[in-house]
Amino acid sequence: MNKNYYNIDEISQILDEQKHTIRFWENRIRKLKVLRTHSGHRLYNYENLLLLKKIKELVDVEKLTLDGVNDYFSNSKVKKNTLNDNVISELRDLLGLLKKSN
Repeated sequence: MNKNYYNIDEISQILDEQKHTIRFWENRIRKLKVLRTHSGHRLYNYENLLLLKKIKELVDVEKLTLDGVNDYFSNSKVKKNTLNDNVISELRDLLGLLKKSN
């Protein structure tokens, strides 16, 4: 089951990425909108997590620059389908884990 919100430590562990890199992406990627608590702590929802996974893939695997990532997300077709594809992939992973546990 997914949590409603993740802190930056949890996101860093899930993505296996440094916290400063995630904060840098937050400043440079226009599509990534992160909630802040009244004390300034970052809170990431599940959509943010999926988006960060996609950003990591685009940077590490596809070798896009952050400007390239912004261009990728500004493409209207990608905007609509990327998160849906990620949700489907995550659901398939969860289904596989559930099948293994039974």
